[in-house]
Amino acid sequence: MADSAARRYRLYPWPWVQPSILTSTAEDERYWANYWLDADLGEGDDSSDLNHVPSEGSSSDSDTSSDDSMVDSASDDAISESELADITTGTAATWRRPPSPTPSEKALSDQEDLASQVAELVKAEQAAAATYDPDEVVSLITQLYELFITMGHWPEGCVRYPPHTDPPVNEDLAAQLGYAPACIALMHRLPYVNSDENWDDRRQIVARSHFANYTSDEDLKEGRRGLTYTWIDGGLDYDPWLLPIVISGREGTHVMLDTALGTVRAYRSEPGPPKNTVEWRRHGEVGTTEEEQNRALCTEYRRAPLVPAAHYFSEVLFAYRSLLRLPIIDPDRSDPKEEPQYHPSFFRYMITEHREEKETLLNLYRACGWPDQWRRAEFVEKWTAAKKEIRARARQAQEQEEDEDDDEFNEQLSERSD
Repeated sequence: MADSAARRYRLYPWPWVQPSILTSTAEDERYWANYWLDADLGEGDDSSDLNHVPSEGSSSDSDTSSDDSMVDSASDDAISESELADITTGTAATWRRPPSPTPSEKALSDQEDLASQVAELVKAEQAAAATYDPDEVVSLITQLYELFITMGHWPEGCVRYPPHTDPPVNEDLAAQLGYAPACIALMHRLPYVNSDENWDDRRQIVARSHFANYTSDEDLKEGRRGLTYTWIDGGLDYDPWLLPIVISGREGTHVMLDTALGTVRAYRSEPGPPKNTVEWRRHGEVGTTEEEQNRALCTEYRRAPLVPAAHYFSEVLFAYRSLLRLPIIDPDRSDPKEEPQYHPSFFRYMITEHREEKETLLNLYRACGWPDQWRRAEFVEKWTAAKKEIRARARQAQEQEEDEDDDEFNEQLSERSD
C-alpha cells in the first residue's frame, strides 16, 4: 500500500527525485512525534506580568526590604580566594571534555556507524520487497498518465493501454537484451504515451527526459543502457531487474523501477545521485583511475536513493493533484512557489513571460474548479487564449527591449567617436 503519511512541500526536483527510504521514514516518524510543535498555539500576552495586581495580603514594600537585607547579608559572606580556587578546580574536573578520538578511532567509529545504517537499509529494502505489488504500481502509473490528460497537459486519446498489439512489445528482443522476466511481464501491462506527445519538448513533464515506451525497439535498447552512459569505454548495461520508467536525456532525470526490491531509484543525470546517503556510501569510495571512475559512473544508479515504488508514484500524483507542481509549462519552472534564478544577461521580457504564465496557469486551474468541479474544456479554451495574450505582450516587450539596447549601443558608439 502507498504511504499515507502527510506529505510536506519539498523543493525542486521533487517529486521526480525523492529522499532515501531511510530519510523518508525518519522524517515521517519525527513529524508525527512532534506534530504538536507546529500547532498554532496563538500569541501569548507578554503584558500579563505588567498587569499583575498584588493580593491583599502581599506587600511590595516588605518584599523590597527583604530583598535588600538579603543583598546585605550576601555581601557579608564574601567567598575567600582559597574557596574560589577549590570551586574552580572542582568545576573544571566535572566538565572536563573527553580527549578527541585519533584518526584511526574515528575511522573505526565511522565504519561501525555505516555498518549499522546499512543493516537498517537492508531491513527497509526487505520490507519494501515484501509489500511490493506490481498491480498497484501499474495502476498508479496509469493514474498518473490519465491525470496529465485531465489537467490538459496531453490531449485526450494519447495514452495506449494493454494489450499492446499494434505495435506489440518485442519480447524476443527484450529477452535478448537481458531484461529479467519480471521486467518483460511489466512491459506488457504498462500504458504508453504516443510518440508525438512523448517526444515533444513542449509537452515534457520531466525536463529533458521522456516516459519509456517498450513497444519501441529504440526504448527497449535504451532501457538497458541509457544514452548518458553510451559514450563511456567499457560501458555496462543496467542490472537486468531494473526497468526505467523515465528515460533521461542529457541533463535529464532517471526514474528506474527495481522489480527485485519493489523500489524506485530516481536521480538527475547531472550531478548524479547524492553522495551523503547510505545507499551511496555502502558501495565504498570511488577509485581515482579513469577505469574505476567510468565503472562507478556506469553503475551510479546502484548508489541512488531508494523509495518504495507505491510511495514514489503516490507522491508524484499528490504533487500535481495538489498543484504543488504544474504541468503544461516548462518542467524546470513547474514549482509555483519557486522564483527561478536567472542569469543577469537573461532577457527581461522572458522573465516576465515566465512569471505571467505560471501565475495565470495556477489561477486558471482554481477558477475552473480544480479538482472537485473540474471543467477541462473551459480551462483549455481559457488557457489557450491567455497564452496568446501573454506571448503577444512578450513580443511587444521584446521589441521594446531590443530598441532600448540598440539606442544604448548607438549612444556608446557616439560617445567613442566624440
